Amino acid sequence: MASLQLPLISPIPQLVHATTPDSANKSLLFVDFVGLHCKSKRTRRRIGVTSSFSSSLSRFANKKKSSCPVNATLSVDRRNISPPSPPPPPPDLKPKVANLEDIISERGACGVGFIANLENKPSHAIVKDALSALGCMEHRGGCGADNDSGDGSGLMTSIPWELFDKWAESEGIGSFDKLHTGVGMIFFPQDDILMKEAKEVIVNIFKQEGLEVLGWRPVPVNTSVVGFNAKETMPNIEQVFVRVIKEENVDDIERELYICRKLIERAANSKSWGDELYFCSLSNQTIVYKGMLRSEVLRLFYYDLQNDIYKSPFAIYHRRYSTNTSPRWPLAQPMRFLGHNGEINTIQGNLNWMQSREASLKSSVWHGRENEIRPYGNPKASDSANLDRAAELLIRSGRTPEQALMILVPEAYKNHPTLTIKYPEVVDFYDYYKGQMEAWDGPALLLFSDGKTVGACLDRNGLRPARYWRTIDNFVYVASEVCFILIENLKRVEVLL
Repeated sequence: MASLQLPLISPIPQLVHATTPDSANKSLLFVDFVGLHCKSKRTRRRIGVTSSFSSSLSRFANKKKSSCPVNATLSVDRRNISPPSPPPPPPDLKPKVANLEDIISERGACGVGFIANLENKPSHAIVKDALSALGCMEHRGGCGADNDSGDGSGLMTSIPWELFDKWAESEGIGSFDKLHTGVGMIFFPQDDILMKEAKEVIVNIFKQEGLEVLGWRPVPVNTSVVGFNAKETMPNIEQVFVRVIKEENVDDIERELYICRKLIERAANSKSWGDELYFCSLSNQTIVYKGMLRSEVLRLFYYDLQNDIYKSPFAIYHRRYSTNTSPRWPLAQPMRFLGHNGEINTIQGNLNWMQSREASLKSSVWHGRENEIRPYGNPKASDSANLDRAAELLIRSGRTPEQALMILVPEAYKNHPTLTIKYPEVVDFYDYYKGQMEAWDGPALLLFSDGKTVGACLDRNGLRPARYWRTIDNFVYVASEVCFILIENLKRVEVLL
């Protein structure tokens, strides 16, 4: 996740040391060229010049040209050379506290949080507050060299059916059947011809699976607020609405949409534009608005988020600080299930284990179609994206989001007094699944939702902590830090942890 700005290093020695041909003395000049070429103000070096050498240097500059170029370079005024300095005192070997100022000043981590109504009441106020909280986390994210293109920011909510129904009626489609309609948020290739070809592939796959495409909606955006670098790679963004006819259960509908997306991704891999097609979401329950944008720009970029009839009972927001992969539009978060603050340090092993088990993973819910949804991982994606894909596989295979996260990111449960005494079934759960899934380990604060449940969990060491508030009017606020939103009446706060 991190946009690490490296200093510009020129191909010259790091240290220039000029002195007299004699033994070392006070007439010294040290120039750290690496420091001079470093853009960060915190790491810029100073040039140190002794007073005696300064006077010598001025006299040397006024001298006539020497007949010997070597002497002209090394010659200095030796008339006032001081006697050799006494040897320095022995170094103090006593242990000292390390100066961590530079390290601490360079640290970074994503900003993430969610707001939810415990009574499942949708409102635009939740969306508005989430965007406000996201704006307060700009300092948590990375920014490009143009100082305007963000590493990424985004928002996950339930599907704003009222907003989409209004659009559908204006297009003559009529109101959507909320139970049997899936909504896809798609990044398309920039080229209109390639986008048309990609749409044809998508429509054909949906048709093969018995789904009907109801319409395409170009997402209204304000491109003037996008940074220069982000605009160069900005995709065409459209939404697709499809009717799922043959399924009645929500989980089965979500599973059918998942299969369709995997088939589309497989078909796109053989196309020249395959890497430019990306589904931010394809679901009957949730939708994701995201991009290579700064926090405060997300709301300005997507006009939908400013609309009062965009309502949701929850909202997960995320500001990305890219540490393991270069920023790209598809890698902005939230992903399809998760908003992740942290790094998965075991990612290579996790992907290898997932790949090694692909041939043996089976479940009755797939009706023998397991081979059509492979591969489960993607080495070209980020660690967060691959963790999201693993969680999605478990959830679509019948696990609840809570179970999926417990399997993937288990807590430190061994010899845990509370779990051992009060919740022995939790210990049994971890013991059972540890042989089936290796832990995706590393600092992590994970927020997740499948549209029916919203929650959060930490890594086993708590290296990415979070705070949460519950109010007496049944709202929950979770965030990676405090002071992210103004609660006007503090008496509303019932629980503060």
